This record gives sequence, C-alpha cells and structure tokens, in this order.
Amino acid sequence: GKKLPTIIYPHGGPYARTTDSFDPWVQYFVAKGYAVLEPNFRGSTGYGDEFMLAGYEEWGEDMQNDLDDGLAWMVSEGIADPKRICMVGGSYGGYAALVAAYKQPEKYKCAVAFAPVTDIAELVRSQRRFVATQDLPVQSGKERSQNSPIEQVEKFGIPVLLVHGEVDRVVYVNQSRSLAEALKEAGKDYKYFEQENGEHTLSLENNRRQFFKEMDLFLILVHLGIGCQISLKNFLGILVRKSVTIMNWKD
Repeated sequence: GKKLPTIIYPHGGPYARTTDSFDPWVQYFVAKGYAVLEPNFRGSTGYGDEFMLAGYEEWGEDMQNDLDDGLAWMVSEGIADPKRICMVGGSYGGYAALVAAYKQPEKYKCAVAFAPVTDIAELVRSQRRFVATQDLPVQSGKERSQNSPIEQVEKFGIPVLLVHGEVDRVVYVNQSRSLAEALKEAGKDYKYFEQENGEHTLSLENNRRQFFKEMDLFLILVHLGIGCQISLKNFLGILVRKSVTIMNWKD
C-alpha cells in the first residue's frame, strides 16, 4: 500500500531486538490497516558488541535519530502518510514515544507509551538499589535532563496515551504517575490510566483487552482517522479461534 497510516514501533529493552516471532501488537496494527516499522536501532542486540555499545548513553539521542531516520525512509518510499504517523511502544519503546512527543512533534500525530521510563534520574536511583554499579549506560548531567520526558513536559506538542500497570516491578508505576501529573499541570493533551494488578508484560487477559480497546479508540477514532478493516472484537476473536493464548475476548 501507499501513503498508509503508520506506526513506528520501537522495541523495549533497549538492549534487546525485534525478531520475526509473533507479536500481538503488530498483528493488531496490520489487521487495522496500518503500516508498521519495527527498527532495530543502535543499541539493539544481535548485531555484535559494537552495534550494541553504540547505544550506550544515547537515550533520546542517536537511538532516537535512528527511529526518525526509519520514519523518513517510510515517507520517502511512499509507504507512510506523513500526516498520519504515531509512535507506539512499551518500556524503552514507550520512553522513545514520549521523546518523540516533545523532540519531533511535527513528525508525529500522537504517541502511545505503555510502562515507559519517564524520569531517567529516578530509573538510575531505583536500579542502584538492586545493582551494585555506578556505571549504568545512560547519560548524566545536562544530557540526562534533555532526554528525560519528566523534565521536558512544556515541550510536549502532540496527544499522548499513557498506560501503566500498578504492580510493575520492572519500571515502577510512579514513573507514569509523575509524568501524568506534570502533563496535567502543564495543560497538555493526554490520557492516563493504570491497570489493576498490571505488570510489565500485559500478562493478564483483562489488561490486554483493556489496553487494546483504549489504544484502538485513541489511534483510530481520535488521531489517525483510519477506517477499520476489522473490528477489535473480531480481531481478538480470530486470535482465540486460532488457539493463540495471548489474547481473548468475552462479551
């Protein structure tokens, strides 16, 4: 297809990688008619130590630039509609979506962030409670502040959907609570909700269902304006009929 509504979908980690294994998020996007780009930006694993180390201390910088370069390619190839692009991600991918919301708001229509890092300094403090090291691969000083969404709220320029599980033990829920409060005080366009008993991987059926319903409304009905090729209910039902245990649907 040409000039499709497009999702830039960076993986979490960030020291991980996208593979060709089943991903319910991607299946949701393509079932709805979106083009999807899953870039393995610098810092991703599986391409050698040099490539992975190139992401150290590049949160929001060259790692983010790789995402924007991928978007530019999608537009230049005529695949992406430049007026209907959203960045969506979880964990580090959610952090990247938030960075896009204040660093490149002219390129993106909206951002969806699930369980994101919002405060790099707090991430460092919480990790040091459990990891005996002072050498975490993130920036310090001014560079840390410039790439920490909680400290750049006034620059947010696009609507944000922010979601977090209340018992997340990987990225604590206070990361999103603090950002939601700051966005509210700044008068920004956002929606935040917490998931009861939710953790970092959407393992509970009711939380998966809630998240996809909320994202469906946010992306399709509000911001990207795409006609539904398949209803959310039918999408989830198809997965069930194929015995995929990642999602379910009940009337």
